[in-house]
Amino acid sequence: MDLLIVVHIKSSYESWAEVFNSDPGVRSEFADEERTRIAKVDNNTALVQLFDVNMQKMAAVLNDPNSTIATAMADHVESRELYKLEQMSPPS
Repeated sequence: MDLLIVVHIKSSYESWAEVFNSDPGVRSEFADEERTRIAKVDNNTALVQLFDVNMQKMAAVLNDPNSTIATAMADHVESRELYKLEQMSPPS
């Protein structure tokens, strides 16, 4: 499954991006890390594209309060919105 995640940031985009890029959650265990992309919307909002996501593995990592990512992101992330991406045909 491919996802678009809207990240609402408590700290700053630069601080969040530094932690995100250090990959504390080992994204390669649940997504195609080579295709992962991030983009700045503003200082408190980022977009993340993840491809070929194993949702069960991602949920286990993100929902584990003792995981490295939970600790690393606690000071940076206020909330996340997840959207499923699907290819569609152009309107005819």
